[in-house]
Amino acid sequence: MQAWTNPALLARTGRWLLLPVAVLDWFALAPQAVVVTAFLVAVVGLAAVAAALVVRMLRRSRAAMAGVGIALLLGGLVVFGLDPFPSTFPLVDAWWPDAVTQPQVVGSAYWMLLGLGIELAGVGMLATLLVVSLTGPAGATGRRSGR
Repeated sequence: MQAWTNPALLARTGRWLLLPVAVLDWFALAPQAVVVTAFLVAVVGLAAVAAALVVRMLRRSRAAMAGVGIALLLGGLVVFGLDPFPSTFPLVDAWWPDAVTQPQVVGSAYWMLLGLGIELAGVGMLATLLVVSLTGPAGATGRRSGR
């Protein structure tokens, strides 16, 4: 059970879970259920990467954890609001094959997935900070006192 508190293992697992949606997003002929399943697996991967960040931040002070959590929440909202990829590109529509998704659609999807990952990390960090604050002893920062 201690292996899941290892940030490197969580981040490595999360990166591999992002791979199916990265492959399937490029092909428009994939059935809808397959794309939705791949997206859900990607969200689990993003949650694992966010958990790695949370586990890493538990070794820091509460103020640092709160600051990073708030910065991630605000940064995620900015990423959601500023999608730099246009929804259509008229010059590409005429000759682009229908079986392959247009690059700007895929880029926009990745941008939204990035925003979701940032939001998940921020929410996870602040929720963990809240739980640690409510259940832990006063003044505990997550560091071991036996050093």
